[in-house]
Amino acid sequence: MKQKTGEIHGTMLRLLGQMDDAARLKAKRLKFMTMASMLREVSELKTRFNDLWRADGDLYWYREPPLSDRGLSVLTGIFGYHEEAERIVEANRALISLDREVFRSFLTEVIGNEIASRNLYDIYYSRGSLSIEQLAKLENRFLERYIPTFRLFDSSGFQKLAVTKEDLGNISHIIDNYDSITDILADDVRLQRQFARDFWRLYREPARLSIIGYGEISTVMQLSGRDSDADSRWLWKKMPPFPDIKDVLEYAQLYGEYRRILTEEAGLCVPGQRLSYFNHGTYYTVYAGQEKLRGDGLCHTIIRGAGKDEAVAVFKKIACELIKVYRYNQKKGKILIGFDGQLSNWILDGDKMYYIDTSSPLYRVDGAEQLNTEIFIKNSPSFLRAIVRAFFLEDVVNRYYDMRSVFIDLVANLYKEQRPDLIEPLLAEANAVVLEEGISEKPISRKEIDSYYSQDAFIWRFFQFSRRVDRFITESILRKKYTYRLPGKVDR
Repeated sequence: MKQKTGEIHGTMLRLLGQMDDAARLKAKRLKFMTMASMLREVSELKTRFNDLWRADGDLYWYREPPLSDRGLSVLTGIFGYHEEAERIVEANRALISLDREVFRSFLTEVIGNEIASRNLYDIYYSRGSLSIEQLAKLENRFLERYIPTFRLFDSSGFQKLAVTKEDLGNISHIIDNYDSITDILADDVRLQRQFARDFWRLYREPARLSIIGYGEISTVMQLSGRDSDADSRWLWKKMPPFPDIKDVLEYAQLYGEYRRILTEEAGLCVPGQRLSYFNHGTYYTVYAGQEKLRGDGLCHTIIRGAGKDEAVAVFKKIACELIKVYRYNQKKGKILIGFDGQLSNWILDGDKMYYIDTSSPLYRVDGAEQLNTEIFIKNSPSFLRAIVRAFFLEDVVNRYYDMRSVFIDLVANLYKEQRPDLIEPLLAEANAVVLEEGISEKPISRKEIDSYYSQDAFIWRFFQFSRRVDRFITESILRKKYTYRLPGKVDR
C-alpha cells in the first residue's frame, strides 16, 4: 500500500534523526581511534600485537602490559561499546534499504531550492564511494563482523580478556584495517555534518501547526495541511530546546518509560504517544506527541459548565485514578511516581478517565529523580533561572510526590476554572478520600485551598509577566529570535 505524503514525511524525519544519532556515535568512535594513533603506549600495541596473547586451550588471554587509565579508555572506545555499534548498524541498514525516489521526493517537497535539493540528495547517494550510502555499506561490512567481539570486550574488559581464535582474528582485522576504517568514519561524519547543516538551514515544514491551547509553560499544537489522516490523530507539545542528541534520547526513554509505569504498573489509562525531534545546528527542537481523544472530554471544560452532581461525579472519577497512584507509591517499591492531577490533565472519554500530562515524566528510582529537572528551568526567563533553581524548583517538584498536595492543587484549580462555587462540595469529596485512604490524618481546610491558590496565582502571573519582559529584551534589544510561544491573558 502506497504511503501518503504525511506518513513519508514523518518516516523521513525519523530516519534523519536516527542518522544524526549514528553520526554522533561514529564521531565518538573516530575520536578514540584518532587518540590511539597519538597515544604512544596504545600505538605500540599494534607493532607487537602477536606477543600480547597467551594461548591456553581454545582461548587466548591478554598478557596485561602496563597501560594507563587513559590508554585503557581509548582501547575501550575502539574495541567496546557494542550497543552503540548496533545502533550505527541499525541506522545504516535503514538508510541502505530506503527507496531512493522516496528520499528524492521528500527533499524536493521540503527544500525550496531545486539545486540545493539535488545537492543534498547527492551527499547521500550520488558521490560514488564517498556517498553516505556507500560509506554506510562499508561500515556495516566491518561492524557486523566486529559486534560479537565488541560485546565480549564490554563484558570482560581488556585487562581480563579471554578470546577465541575468531575473536582474535577480529581484533587483528581491526588493527590491519585501522587506517581504512578511520578514513571511512571521518568521511562519513564530515558528510553527515555537511548534510545536517545545509538541510536544516533550508528545511521548510510542509504542514501547518495549529495551536490548540496553551499551558502555563508549553504550547499544544496539531498538524494540518498534509495528506495523511493520521496527522489529525496527534497533538504535539513543544518542549524546551535540548542541547544535543544525547539529551533528546535520554528524554525519549523517560517519556516512554513513564507511560509504561503509569499504564502497566499503576493501572491508569494514558493515550498512545510518540516523540519527534529536529536538529537546528546548535540545539534540538522536541515535540512530545500524544494521540488525540475527544476534545469535549477535557475535565476542566466539563467542570466549567457542570452542575454540582455532574462535577462531583467527574471529581470522583479523577480521585479514583489518584488513589491508584497513591497505592502504587505506598508499596514503597523501587519506583515512586510524581503526578500533576490538576483538572486540565484529565480527559473523560466514554467511561474511561485518561491522564494526559506525561511530557514531564516525573518518577524516582531508589529516591533518585530520573528526569533532569533543568527542563523546567529552560522555559523560565533567563534572568530568573538562578532564582527558580535556588528557591522554587525543589519545592515544586516535591509537591508532585505528595498526594495531599496533589488534592489541594486539584481543588484549588476551581478558582482558575471560574467555579469557586464548587469548592465546598469537591473539598468534602477530597477529604473523604484523604482520610479514608490514610493519605493524611489532617483534613484539607478551605483556608489551605484559598492560601494555596492565592500564592500559586501570584507566582504564575509573575512568571508570565517575566516571560513577556524576556521576550522584549530578546527581540527588541538583543535582536534575536525568541523561541517560545506565550499564552494570552489567563483568567484566574
